Amino acid sequence: MQEIGHRDHNASCCISATSYAANRTGVDARNMVPGLLNIGRHALEMTLNFIGAGHGLGPFLSKSLVAGQEEPVSTDTQNIMKKAPSQLQDALNKIERGYSIAFTPRCGSNYLCDLLTQAGIGQPTEYFQYELPNWRSVDFDAAVSTVLRENTVNGIFGTKLAHDHCAWLQSAIAKITGRYTTLGDLFSNHRWVRLVRRDKIAQAVSLYTAKVTQQWLIWQDSGKSSVEVPYDFLAILDCYKTVVTAELAWDVYFSEHRIEPFIITYEDMIENPQRMISEIAACLALTNWQSAEATKENLRIQRDENTASLISQFRHTLIDIGSF
Repeated sequence: MQEIGHRDHNASCCISATSYAANRTGVDARNMVPGLLNIGRHALEMTLNFIGAGHGLGPFLSKSLVAGQEEPVSTDTQNIMKKAPSQLQDALNKIERGYSIAFTPRCGSNYLCDLLTQAGIGQPTEYFQYELPNWRSVDFDAAVSTVLRENTVNGIFGTKLAHDHCAWLQSAIAKITGRYTTLGDLFSNHRWVRLVRRDKIAQAVSLYTAKVTQQWLIWQDSGKSSVEVPYDFLAILDCYKTVVTAELAWDVYFSEHRIEPFIITYEDMIENPQRMISEIAACLALTNWQSAEATKENLRIQRDENTASLISQFRHTLIDIGSF
């Protein structure tokens, strides 16, 4: 099955179960290293880099909330909460329907977002990548409210979230409101859409290829890449662990909060994108949306003979483990 490129390489660094656990409990990941070696060298490196100060997140990264409990309110947060009326509440009042796409790296989420935007069902993308410079601010009320206000289309606000983006956003909202809440409690008529790729090996190879080439998406009018990606079993295996760990984190999140997301698959989306958009519109109880049948695809399929060969080699290497 062919694949669609992923928009932003930062998302590939957001998928370790360790960062999820650390964000939720405030645990220093450096003290957890001996018990985490089975995650894989690359995934562990990503975890430590993400939790470290290199992303400029300061105290906010390690001060997340334990489920159901409030974090002590800092002086900065107290000052923010004194603002009246809340900018966040004003922005939320303009949202009639909200939805969030739960994604993992290289599952086709940007293709889905492009289809939804063309259909007039919001304009979802990764608004809450908290490692980006625009989030290095203590005024979360203004920052989050601006994102909501500027990207609500026809009363619909859509976003796509890696699992740690979700944890960060909920923590940021807690700092604004003084209480922990899920996105479903925050947005009117909110639904979770979970995009899953069945072929995890193909997804892992796609992630590995994107890391090597630094090509996270290719537009239709872009020239064909001539980069030949070498086979590296261990590197692909690390990417596989990254992918399944990200899926596990979403499993735990939805189970913990008793959420039943609307699940769609990459493979079904590629086979019939129009039907998939129709099903999402029905899930959101929308009647006024535009058919995408005649729209032009903006992203180009990235899978080629090279990636197909990598997939085949990886599968055969797995099968041959233990043979002589």
